[in-house]
Amino acid sequence: MLELIDAIIKTRETVADIFVKSLVNLEGNSEVEIVKKILTEIKNHNEIFPEGWYSPPPAGVAVLLDQKPFERLKYDSLRNPDFWPKENLRLEKETVGLIFFSPIDRKTNMIGDIGFTLYRGNNEEIKQHLRKAYKNILEVAKHAEVGMRFSDLCMFAINLFQDKFKITRWASISSDPNVSINIGHSVPGSFENNPTFGNTFEKIKESIRTKRVHLIGTENFYIPKTCAFTVESRLENFDNPNLPSTYFHFIVCFDNGKKTILENYSEIFKTVGMDYMNVK
Repeated sequence: MLELIDAIIKTRETVADIFVKSLVNLEGNSEVEIVKKILTEIKNHNEIFPEGWYSPPPAGVAVLLDQKPFERLKYDSLRNPDFWPKENLRLEKETVGLIFFSPIDRKTNMIGDIGFTLYRGNNEEIKQHLRKAYKNILEVAKHAEVGMRFSDLCMFAINLFQDKFKITRWASISSDPNVSINIGHSVPGSFENNPTFGNTFEKIKESIRTKRVHLIGTENFYIPKTCAFTVESRLENFDNPNLPSTYFHFIVCFDNGKKTILENYSEIFKTVGMDYMNVK
């Protein structure tokens, strides 16, 4: 299983490098053009499949661009065709965006998803909002421990967001309509000795989709000594409608009890002009 954890770490590093190399000179680019840049760079990495597992959106890549009042960033699901990349929506100075990709390692079928909110403008209130969201979601990842139940980690997140951030909307990333608060999911196979996924890309994608254990308030899955899971949230401040919905994605890895949190954003932020995201 340790090989699987290594593969997750490496895949996350690979996709972060893909973003660094592809997300340059974005001014005026459309959602579709940004997706094309990412997919072009992915072709240079044979260690991952040329498309992502979370598909639709097409090829497992999501790019959303919007300006005030940021309605496009309040998507119900990235699988909804209304929120697939469009030609007529372009990145301008005060645009806020979401960029997400869901890579799969060819050798192990481990995933290394990454996603973040993009903002390159001058509004200091939005910048502070993004920094605060990043810190709070990361705090949930830091709180995770071996032996903790997913339900307890989810409740910690709910209390943290409500008490510190006063955020009251989360992305629902579960297929269960009764689950409204979902802050992540296991990396399928990461805690199995011999995980099976199928022998075609479509079967692998479906295995990943269906084998996830969701990080929700009713899930009593206990975090084992070796495993990986995502911590991700879409947070929106209802007290200030001028602020956009934000999204940041982390992966927590436990390697025989040793914990590593995969951020991989520092070089990405520099590349896209978000040096203000000094959140250490």
